[in-house]
Amino acid sequence: MQRFILAFLFLSLGCLFTNAQAEKLNDTPALSGLHDAKAVFLVNMRNPAAVDHLVRVIGLTRKQLLQQKVTPHFIVVFIGPDVAFLTKDRRGIPYTEERDIAGIQGEILKLSHKGIQFQACGVALHGMDVSPSMLIPSVTPVESGFISTIAYQEKGYALVPVY
Repeated sequence: MQRFILAFLFLSLGCLFTNAQAEKLNDTPALSGLHDAKAVFLVNMRNPAAVDHLVRVIGLTRKQLLQQKVTPHFIVVFIGPDVAFLTKDRRGIPYTEERDIAGIQGEILKLSHKGIQFQACGVALHGMDVSPSMLIPSVTPVESGFISTIAYQEKGYALVPVY
């Protein structure tokens, strides 16, 4: 019984230490000397639940940068079938994915008001037979998601590919 209690106390102290460390996490070494952080996220996940989670994590990343006194400049470029998640008309979207699609669109609306830009690839729109006019207002159609991504990299944006 004493061994059990001793083991329990040891594990409890380990958990306290881990929790204390988790509260102190930051990105100071990586962010040292930075005032701005520019990133272009290239998104092609083909899974609305995963895209919903990703968009929320991008928002969290923005918040974390701001907390660490770094101004984020984010552009999110959707390519491939993911552009179908960005339309007002949800034809062809299974009922089981409706909640995730609503989550994606709601989060995009919220984050676009905070300065994050969202783009949809025109090549993918054409391939999915989606008119650019069918995109939700927070998403801007571009002729090519690849060209947009290349151009932003040339302007100093870090590429964050998400497949």
